[in-house]
Amino acid sequence: MSHLGLRLSPVTSRPLGPTNSHTGQPLSRSVTFQFALDPNVEQRILLAKCAGARRFTLNHHLARVKANLDARSAEREVLSASGVSGEPSTPPLSWTGFSFINEFNDWKNGESEDSPVNEDGTRGLAWRHELPGDVFECASVDAARALENFSASRRGERSGTPVGFPRFQAKGKVTPSFRLRNRATPGRVPSSQPIRFNGPSHLRLPKFGPVKVFGPTRKVRRMIDAGRFHVYSATLAQRAGRWTVSLTGVAARLHQAERSRTNRHAVPVGVDRGILSLCVAADANGVPFENFEGVRLLKQAQASLKAANRALARTTPGSKGRQRARSRLAKRHRRVVNIRRHLVHQASRALVDRAQVLVIEDLNVAGMARNRHLARSISDAAMGELSRQVLYKARWHGVEVRVADRFFPSSKTCSGCGEVRNNLDLSTRTYSCGVCGLSIDRDLNAAINLARWQPNEAPTVTLLGPTRAALRSTA
Repeated sequence: MSHLGLRLSPVTSRPLGPTNSHTGQPLSRSVTFQFALDPNVEQRILLAKCAGARRFTLNHHLARVKANLDARSAEREVLSASGVSGEPSTPPLSWTGFSFINEFNDWKNGESEDSPVNEDGTRGLAWRHELPGDVFECASVDAARALENFSASRRGERSGTPVGFPRFQAKGKVTPSFRLRNRATPGRVPSSQPIRFNGPSHLRLPKFGPVKVFGPTRKVRRMIDAGRFHVYSATLAQRAGRWTVSLTGVAARLHQAERSRTNRHAVPVGVDRGILSLCVAADANGVPFENFEGVRLLKQAQASLKAANRALARTTPGSKGRQRARSRLAKRHRRVVNIRRHLVHQASRALVDRAQVLVIEDLNVAGMARNRHLARSISDAAMGELSRQVLYKARWHGVEVRVADRFFPSSKTCSGCGEVRNNLDLSTRTYSCGVCGLSIDRDLNAAINLARWQPNEAPTVTLLGPTRAALRSTA
């Protein structure tokens, strides 16, 4: 989803131009709302079929591409062994989303030479009309994107960890999910759009009809009716036995009162993320700002998770009891995830609501998690998720975010005299300066130093999203 307020193509996700609602209001804020669903028996069956159709479509495209790559590779080896120069006779396949969509539509409709033949003599997938067409098309686009990432990584044009050939989707090994597009332009009346709310507790989806929704929907419905939010797509996924829907689209900017800097803390505020505390914030004057306790939910749930894992290990593979044991284990993990996410949302919202300028560290969270002694605690601390939420919420609320250099010694520097203590280990929770005699909490000392951090040149903060590239551009 674009973060620049551009409308994206429903097939290729390419920007098509500025988005305006049916009221003429510009929509420039990328937003996603998530709700839990309570489908009936027929809808649950259809949800499972759609998730299976997505896996089937993805595997179809990956198998075609893999067979084509293997054939061309074998022909190259033959040409190389014979000393003949030239290209393989097998033509390469196009990996674009449009080509995948067109190829699969022809294949499932019986218009291709290799289309499946049914028992009654008809060609094509016999069950294709039972499901929304978007399931197949969106899965084709997902396959094209995965192969594009693989190709870019192989050419060295993709930053980050190298990406291999996409894995085939196996039932029970991946999260059941699929996506439906809202085939409507922002100028249409909300009541005529395919994906829309039917009252306060039902969401209408193509082929599904009204599906019951848990939780309050008043805020989203008001935004849609007022033209302040337009839904691009709905992503449905099943986790821990519960189906959820994520409504993704673009919304109008927050009200001016939400973005006003008048009543906010004028002094820069440093935010130190840690393991014992979720984050400790203090301003450049040394005044404590916020202190949020550490999450540590995974550590607290270790006993119940251990019991659930043991119960799962005692079950027979393929049995009903194993399915129930897996569901109980998944629910425990899901509860930990939900509580952690809720606490991180509270902390990030409190920071952007009260401060004008926030200074955070550019931590290598992935590298820190490779330490086998700290991996569990670092993963439980939600350091990366907190910075991600602070970045996008700061952009919404008009807060300036400065990202300190990754090698800035915020914890080892004395906030009183500036002396750097190089022999400070992680077990030392109180910073004691041997020069000025200052004794202060380690995290609070780091937050004060972060608040006073100044880049070598004037910062140019351009928050385009919670990516490492955005972090580096702000530094």
